[in-house]
Amino acid sequence: MRIPSERLAFWFLRLNGFLTIPNFIVHPEGPRDDGAYPQQTDVDVLGVRFPFRAENRRRPMPDYRLFMAERRRPMVVLSEVKTGQCGLNGPWTDPECQNMQKVLCAGGFRPAHQVEEIARALYGHGVWQDETLVIRIVCFGNRHNSGLERSHPSVPQLIWHQEVLPFVYRRFDEYKLEKQMHRQWDEDARQLFAVAGQVANADEFVASVEVVDKL
Repeated sequence: MRIPSERLAFWFLRLNGFLTIPNFIVHPEGPRDDGAYPQQTDVDVLGVRFPFRAENRRRPMPDYRLFMAERRRPMVVLSEVKTGQCGLNGPWTDPECQNMQKVLCAGGFRPAHQVEEIARALYGHGVWQDETLVIRIVCFGNRHNSGLERSHPSVPQLIWHQEVLPFVYRRFDEYKLEKQMHRQWDEDARQLFAVAGQVANADEFVASVEVVDKL
């Protein structure tokens, strides 16, 4: 099967208990010199996960280790999704654009007087946290970016064939009976579940799924 990268990131986060919004658009706050109001950028997938998340009380489903490690605070994830090498677009690395501030205000995660502090941390390191909340950037792609690791070592790089697809396969393979009633899912998720049931192992599943930019 072929699946758009943003849809796969959406389902990876959803299967890990995130409440998700795809294509969270950053709208302009006023006109350009020519009077136009162009879209400035977007968060590919914005997600919020709560610390007491637990699916299936009889046989708990383990989530991805990055998310399981946070057991006391909600986590907000701002996802940057690529079909190629992991990376951050200019709007998320250039403080002059102030896109981070607009996302933080639109999301309402913290009071207005904390927005500049949080934005500085996200621009500089990719993560901000206090005693009650974690906000972090997460990158998805098909290969690791060593330059990004040097500039933003706190930004996780989740590789499609190493972390994302193997996790999806394990979830659908180990909990196939619990997940089999899913008519409300979209076509992407239904196809992923079907492919997981047709292959013998995670390697075959990874080989059977092509991550693309758009269909």
